[in-house]
Amino acid sequence: MSDERAQRLIAEAKTLRYSRRTVLKRAAALGLSAPAIAGVLGATGHAAAAQSGTPAVNLGGSLNILQGTYFVPAAQDFFTKQAKDWGKQNGVDVTTDYINWPDLQPRTTSAVQAGSGPDIVEMWPGIPYLFADKLVDMTDLAEKWGQANGGYYDWVTKTASVNGQWKTMPHGTSSIAVIYRTDLFKAAGYDTFPETWEDFFKAGKALKAAGHPLGQALGQSLGDPPSFCYPYMWSYGAMEVEADGKTVAFNKPTFVDGMNTFIQAWKDAYDGTGLGWDDTGNNSAYLAGQISATLNGSSIYLSANDPTSKDSNPELAKNTNCVPLPKGPTGQFCNLGSRSMGLLSYSKNQDAAKAFLGWFFSIDNYKAWIEAYKGYIIPTGPTLATEPVYTSDPKLKAFIEVAKYGRNQGYAGPSNLKSAQAAANYVIVNTFANAVQNGDAKSAIEQGARQLERYYGR
Repeated sequence: MSDERAQRLIAEAKTLRYSRRTVLKRAAALGLSAPAIAGVLGATGHAAAAQSGTPAVNLGGSLNILQGTYFVPAAQDFFTKQAKDWGKQNGVDVTTDYINWPDLQPRTTSAVQAGSGPDIVEMWPGIPYLFADKLVDMTDLAEKWGQANGGYYDWVTKTASVNGQWKTMPHGTSSIAVIYRTDLFKAAGYDTFPETWEDFFKAGKALKAAGHPLGQALGQSLGDPPSFCYPYMWSYGAMEVEADGKTVAFNKPTFVDGMNTFIQAWKDAYDGTGLGWDDTGNNSAYLAGQISATLNGSSIYLSANDPTSKDSNPELAKNTNCVPLPKGPTGQFCNLGSRSMGLLSYSKNQDAAKAFLGWFFSIDNYKAWIEAYKGYIIPTGPTLATEPVYTSDPKLKAFIEVAKYGRNQGYAGPSNLKSAQAAANYVIVNTFANAVQNGDAKSAIEQGARQLERYYGR
């Protein structure tokens, strides 16, 4: 038996004289396989593991897992089944709950303040910083998971770890690209997709005149609004803060110019109701034929292309393509940060929770999950990036490519407590919303810069 974790457990058990139950709990927390657990039990003089067909480890108790609602319903059903099946195999009553993305942080805050609630909570990029002292350390599992993935992408490490410590388990993120109607763009005179923001806005003006505006969510939501606003900001030379993590670099002349361009484009090219959209608004608008293009994850195309979906629309799927975000004067960027699973320290069943996370974050179980997700979630490292789920459909190619040029919120500094607070209060998103509502780019950006100073100047 060569597994270092198993050998370490054997040494612990012999030195501390663990009971059989304690050995089983520690083995589950370390993510050991059934054969390895049997080997440990034998080496420490305990009874053999349970026979085939009964739980190898009876951890007992219950677990509740809270996540954001999936935009690919089949994947949500699959995760629920994964969790319940694991629970049956290990004697744990596992329940799963799903709520709207913007409600995750408030729900977590309430649970932490009350000292009770879900055991495992999904967290968005940077959010682990807000709850770091209330999360169970996951370094042992996270390091193992990183090795299995060929290392973590930079944007994963910078958004899911806390000052170099793994307080949560990163599971990747929904990617972002421009979803657009090839038939409508061609009718407007664009056989190929525009490469720059300004050319994209020119196309949008022609499309809106023909009754097919562009769509962009600018409401307070965690997905699509920041996925547009942060890259647009970067591509016009601005950022939240310099690399020193202190100097706010938001109020840049190039960004004021870029915002003025966007204000005019909002009038000329966009569906104005996008100011009130959350992460579902643009999906619904595109699938209903209301808009000609929007920034989104792959869920719009996947829904239209799925014959079992309520939104199945083969003709729309045929006329839909997905391309990387346009370029600005200073480059092409994408806002990427890993979501993660955090174990709250008030949990009364931490051994079972760590055992479940150790089981889920293994290549086979995670791979089955991303396949159920049809590639909507991109992985945390390069090992799985060439899987057919990402490469078999050329229209989905753009979503995996962005892993190479993604930037974290808080760039050029790290994702930390300050960037998490700025994101949680929608400073960047609100700057865009304010600009298009009052028509004054300069004042909106100055106001945003003052707000950023409150966080980064502390």
